[in-house]
Amino acid sequence: MGKAKKIRWTIYEIIMIVLAVAFIFPAWIVLTNSFKPLGEILSDTFGIPKSLFLDNFSYVLENMNYPRIFLNTVTICVCAIAVTVVLSAMCAYRLSRWNNKISKVILLVLMASMTVPFQSIMLPLVKICKNLNLTNSIPGLILILVPLYCPMAVFIYQGFIVSIPYEIEEAAQIDGCTRVQTFFKIIFPLLKPATSSIVVLFTLQMWNDFTLPMIMLQSAEKKTITTTVYAFFSSYSMRWDYALTSLTLSAVPMIIFFLFMQKYIISGIVAGSVKG
Repeated sequence: MGKAKKIRWTIYEIIMIVLAVAFIFPAWIVLTNSFKPLGEILSDTFGIPKSLFLDNFSYVLENMNYPRIFLNTVTICVCAIAVTVVLSAMCAYRLSRWNNKISKVILLVLMASMTVPFQSIMLPLVKICKNLNLTNSIPGLILILVPLYCPMAVFIYQGFIVSIPYEIEEAAQIDGCTRVQTFFKIIFPLLKPATSSIVVLFTLQMWNDFTLPMIMLQSAEKKTITTTVYAFFSSYSMRWDYALTSLTLSAVPMIIFFLFMQKYIISGIVAGSVKG
């Protein structure tokens, strides 16, 4: 490796380190200050905690009703993503194999819907949900999330399915499989890389979603983690110790989930880059 190339790579490494620090530093501030009393946060925001102060966590866990809102958030994510994955995979499979003008128009409409900002349909959507008595209901929120996330999932699945040889399906049908059995026993297992990527991506988005749960869920026992964290941020009395602790409790489950699913994300990226 030449001297100029070594210098260039060194510059790249320095830039990456600076960017990594810039991204990690805010999270580090939130984490360290969640273990400090309010006085220490105000006097030494950037310092390491002098002692392991856990009163913040006990107060926040009790006042957030953390087990309940955690269960609400997990229920919403699991149910919405499970339905989205199955419906989107089936839709993408049908559109990929049903290769005519109608399927292309349907796919085009689905892709066009991805360009519509949620804010432009938010008020009409809430009005319809109110008329159908779907507000303040976790199943109602799930019913809204599924069609909002399906177009992106169909787009991802469709790119994977077109790379699967049709001869595999023909062999399965010769062995006596119906179209439904062929999909669930042959095609859907082959979509595991795409499915894992969709699950991770959508879980992060739904877990951190604030606007829709805030509009749809008014009861305290039905709120999600993000909407409950918002209650600790007041315009009149800012308790940074409780607010930062609530942020830590909301972020930790997703960090653990992301670390566990990281290998599946990488496999999905690799599979998508070499398909076809």
